[in-house]
Amino acid sequence: MKQWSIGELQALRAAWRFMVGLGSLAIIVSVGLLFLYLNLSPEQKSSDVHKHDVMTGIIIITVAAAIVVTGWKLRSYLKKCERETGQSSKPFGWIP
Repeated sequence: MKQWSIGELQALRAAWRFMVGLGSLAIIVSVGLLFLYLNLSPEQKSSDVHKHDVMTGIIIITVAAAIVVTGWKLRSYLKKCERETGQSSKPFGWIP
């Protein structure tokens, strides 16, 4: 296995946190917008503006879920690298 530097491990740690955070935020916002879509009147739902709202929301949720899963896999890879190399991605040991 490659000997990772502490800076590279910190970059991996920042990447997985960013991916999980951004993906989770996208899922929350998309679900909220889909709930707002349910409150529209039938005339508004049938308009051209809101024609593809549900499909777009489902696509965004699917892509965001894939990003969250990829970030979670990156986290498990980072933990494996930390165990095998004996190094930590936390510079001072106490950062969450």
